[in-house]
Amino acid sequence: MTFINDNNAERMNFVELWAEYVLNHSDIEWSVQQNVLINSCLKSARMTRKEYLAMKG
Repeated sequence: MTFINDNNAERMNFVELWAEYVLNHSDIEWSVQQNVLINSCLKSARMTRKEYLAMKG
């Protein structure tokens, strides 16, 4: 498999895993986790290059 095929397969596996999780857990439980993920994405989007690289170590 090529990188693109591997990447697509990995993404689809994650989508299926997440869909199963959402179906088997309460809205409150999975929405809290989704909130953490979204907030972390927004926080890193506001970082400067220097702040981001410092965080990465």
